[in-house]
Amino acid sequence: MDFFDAVAYSFKNLAKRSLRSWLTIIGLVIGVIAIVVILSISEGVNREINTQMSAFGADMMFVYPISSIEEMMSGGSMSMLRTSGKLYQEDVDDIKSIAGVKEVARAMFSRASLSFKGKNVSAMVYPMDSKAFDMYGSYMQVASGRYYKESEKNVAFFGYKAATETFGKDKVEVGSVVQINGKNYRVVGIQKEIGGMAGSSDDYNIYLPFDDGRKLFEGQLLPDEVGLIYVQIGEGFNVDKVKDSIERKLAANHRVKMDDLDFSVITSAQIMEIVGTVLLSVQLVLAAITLIASVVGAIGIANTMFMNVLERIKEIGILKAVGARQGDILFLFLTESVIIGLAGGIIGLILGAIVLQVLQDTFAIPVFLRQRIIAFVFIFSVGVGLLAGLLPAWRAAKMDPVEALMYE
Repeated sequence: MDFFDAVAYSFKNLAKRSLRSWLTIIGLVIGVIAIVVILSISEGVNREINTQMSAFGADMMFVYPISSIEEMMSGGSMSMLRTSGKLYQEDVDDIKSIAGVKEVARAMFSRASLSFKGKNVSAMVYPMDSKAFDMYGSYMQVASGRYYKESEKNVAFFGYKAATETFGKDKVEVGSVVQINGKNYRVVGIQKEIGGMAGSSDDYNIYLPFDDGRKLFEGQLLPDEVGLIYVQIGEGFNVDKVKDSIERKLAANHRVKMDDLDFSVITSAQIMEIVGTVLLSVQLVLAAITLIASVVGAIGIANTMFMNVLERIKEIGILKAVGARQGDILFLFLTESVIIGLAGGIIGLILGAIVLQVLQDTFAIPVFLRQRIIAFVFIFSVGVGLLAGLLPAWRAAKMDPVEALMYE
């Protein structure tokens, strides 16, 4: 039987049972949409996090007291009630003296009460050395105004969403005066929106000069205590070796053993590794969902094809009686199942792309529909159709023509 005749014959038979065919296609379409959306979101998140984390640069590391990490995870403030896990000005000075360290900046964080145009809110405030902005590189940029100078007092630098969303319709602008814990601060700059998965929370931050800002939170830190330390490594130095030097120096300062540190030194590479591990876990879950979608789609196609074979036993006998070979019958039914799979793949891909656009426009979810995802969808759809139709087609091809002609 000619290839094109077989395809036309398959289309004709599917059209005769259009309701069943479309219900089967719809079942596969749902699975394909899920695959397209899940894989594209995974790819988009992966790309965006990698892009934003790379903006930090491989030369950055962060020194946190153990208690600071706990507080950050809980969204709270640093407390001087903690008796372990603290950093001090001595640590900052000693880190500066370590070979390979290019720059060091101090920071702390605390939740504060803000007031602007009669509206009172609570927000996270970061007293931070001004040189930290330069250390952040392209990750943080100025949208309007400027960064503050460390010598300035009563000035603030607002994250993009802190300026545009914190007080509802009242937008904070350069020159605005905002009360923080009852003290007036003049806004000298607004940060360019970082956006995305990694930077969305940083857009809500409010930064103050470290020495001036920490006065707002007297009682939370000891006089010479530092909340956390940003460290930038000089070009050509080994990050891991510098990290080891920092850990050993601070361990000696804190009188703790290397296997019982009360602080943590985290490099940009470690952050990327952690992110990679999380993304891998997510991708494994997505792979399981894809497998389930494959099984559901295959069962639907197989069920339809078995029904088609049962309803066309006499037709199969006639085809064999007029000279059709086993291979011809096998090809006819496999063509039908592949057509169902391909139709489900094409429709699912189109609808999946529409869903992705809606998610991106409405919820700002990062998505990226790569060519390899499109190729995978086509291979997946044809493969599911082929495998699901193989057994029904084989049974049809193996039928005895005499018994088939006598079937009622």
